[in-house]
Amino acid sequence: MTISSGNFSAEAADIVVEIERPFSLYQPPLQVVPVVVDVPHAGRRYPPGFVERARLPLRSLRRSEDAYVDRLFAQTVALGAPLLVAEFPRAFLDVNREPYELDPRMFDGRLPAFANTRSMRVAGGLGTIPRIVGDAHEIYFGKIPVEEALARIDGLYRPYHAGLRSLVQRTQGAFGTCILVDAHSMPSTGLDRDGFAKSDVILGDRFGTSAASYIIDIAEEAFRRRGLSVTRNRPYAGGFITEHYGAPASGVHALQIEINRALYMNETTLEPHTGFAELEQAIGTAMAESFAQWSGWLDDWREAAE
Repeated sequence: MTISSGNFSAEAADIVVEIERPFSLYQPPLQVVPVVVDVPHAGRRYPPGFVERARLPLRSLRRSEDAYVDRLFAQTVALGAPLLVAEFPRAFLDVNREPYELDPRMFDGRLPAFANTRSMRVAGGLGTIPRIVGDAHEIYFGKIPVEEALARIDGLYRPYHAGLRSLVQRTQGAFGTCILVDAHSMPSTGLDRDGFAKSDVILGDRFGTSAASYIIDIAEEAFRRRGLSVTRNRPYAGGFITEHYGAPASGVHALQIEINRALYMNETTLEPHTGFAELEQAIGTAMAESFAQWSGWLDDWREAAE
């Protein structure tokens, strides 16, 4: 199954809708590579009640959305890897956090004693239930019931990670290893930690702890062959998903990929521009080359490509 990359504007009226399921899973007829791709932040279903209670307009709420990343990586299904895509938006719930990374100031009621209320991400307003989007713009007028926050975690967060965990375990069981590609996009504005403009692609492996070095080496070279600039781990080294699932010593490698949004979309209107198709093709080719090398059949892939 593939995800269509056409007719973006037709779905605009379908953005403010109830969340029917935690994720969509696109699977190839036969998984032929030891790879799982997940897209945790491209969800476009904004519940009407959430939008109505927010102090921000819908376009502002969507600033934290990794818009269309599911479509940029849709070709990975045809390459033989399952693709897991969150249906809910990041502004509503962030699965790239611990399950209970929560700011007690946001909620009416008492959080569970085991909640992590003191992380750097909570302090910055970017916990499991985010407090802000964009340039520190507050999402809510006031506090929300703690029961609502826990319901989001139980109904969306836990099923998403159960689905992802199942795919990783199934893949490792079939191939002896699993490479998890955690796909994201990033705002083009701002500088990296060294004061330079952001690259086209940033690869994160938690500074070498979530994946073997050859995994990220192969991906970097594949993107560079497509004419894209690539840096590693700065300013994005990978979040909870990369850290939690990546265990190279156990045969599971997790790699975060951040794509610069300016390459494929207008960051003000949130609409794809003419560069989308070219980038979609570049990502598909880079992933095909990476999958081939990760799987050990690069020579066969090159002969087929020729």
